[in-house]
Amino acid sequence: MRRHFTAIAALLIASILFANSIDAALQGTASLKKPDDAAALSATDEILKTVSRLRALDIKHSVKSGFKTKDEIEQSVIHDLDEKTPAGEFEATQKTLVKLGLISREFRLRDYVVQLLREQVAGYYEPKTREFYLAAWLPLADQKRVIAHELVHALQDQHFDLKRFDDWRKGDSDAELAAHALVEGEATLVMIEYDFDQQGLQLDVAKLGALAEGLLEQDNDSDAKNYPVLAGAPRVLKENLQFPYLYGAGFVAAVLKGHSWQTLDDSYASLPASTEQIMHPDKFLARDNPVKIELPDLVAMLGKDWKQEDADVNGEFGYQVVLAEFISKRKAGTAAAGWGGDRYALFENKSTCATVLVQYTVWDSASDAKEFFDAYCERTEKRYKVNNPMDASGKARVYETSEGLVSIELRDKDVVIVEGAKNGEQLARLSGRLWQSKKR
Repeated sequence: MRRHFTAIAALLIASILFANSIDAALQGTASLKKPDDAAALSATDEILKTVSRLRALDIKHSVKSGFKTKDEIEQSVIHDLDEKTPAGEFEATQKTLVKLGLISREFRLRDYVVQLLREQVAGYYEPKTREFYLAAWLPLADQKRVIAHELVHALQDQHFDLKRFDDWRKGDSDAELAAHALVEGEATLVMIEYDFDQQGLQLDVAKLGALAEGLLEQDNDSDAKNYPVLAGAPRVLKENLQFPYLYGAGFVAAVLKGHSWQTLDDSYASLPASTEQIMHPDKFLARDNPVKIELPDLVAMLGKDWKQEDADVNGEFGYQVVLAEFISKRKAGTAAAGWGGDRYALFENKSTCATVLVQYTVWDSASDAKEFFDAYCERTEKRYKVNNPMDASGKARVYETSEGLVSIELRDKDVVIVEGAKNGEQLARLSGRLWQSKKR
């Protein structure tokens, strides 16, 4: 599912909350003294020097800074979304999320994303203008921390060119989210390291990685009163928003463990290729890249009233979210962990508004594929409220639902899924054609 979040290199509240959790969990930390607004921004040059030293990246030029109000940040977010994501893409993603049961039909995806970012953005760096902006309403105690985070983005831009991420290739948002996690994870870790440095302490990267893993295991809604939009967000939005900061910090900590900053520098030349590599950094270091899948043309088979609305890659993280909506998060994580590659496409009938979702997935082993197959069958039964398949064998299930036929078929390391076929004939033709997909 395409991740429709602002391409601006932004610091979200999720990152600050993570940093606060580090403070609370590790011994010997103390709160930063509260600066006043003018003092915070006047400290930019000094903070840039400190961040440069901690991150081992030279300063190529100074960075402009300023404050923005909620309304000004909202306008920047809207402008960025309109520029990077046409309304049609939002509509296509919304249809896919509805089909997967992750949001309701009445949910307005783009409007909620704007509200979410308005609430959550604590500051952002704009690569086009090479300026960073601090949220004017931010608690004073967090201001220098945010400045440090945004100045990491400035250094990243000076050395690795963040603008190249603006026009990401369509149809591979899993790799896009992985790249975003590298950028934000690094900035989050250095922000925490800056916090420690100001207190005369040294950050233990090993402890940071362990703490990040612990935070990811729980659903933290303790800040619901302060951040109601985030607290009320569908799981798919909440987790996609937080992924780059929490998983990203854990990824960077793992890459740095036993290595130097040069290893991370090299990651910008050879970017992480999937959320799987972010979630399992050893796969990134071993360059265990995903299988690429090319789906055959299915529009002609469906008929002239049908149009392909969406096509993308879910990735390991995407499937973890899809499954966890209906089964336990732990079981969903285990089932998604053997991911090797996938591709999906959503089609809509313009006359009836019926939709068909097709998915081709590849897994690391036959046992991984079977684990996903079983989990997706369980998810399907709960998603559509069906107790038993109308047709079942050891490696295939067909369910009759209120939205058409759903087929889940397992062959060795591959699982093919069709959701929404109008009858058995259409289902057979779609499934047969899908199994002709190309893998590389």
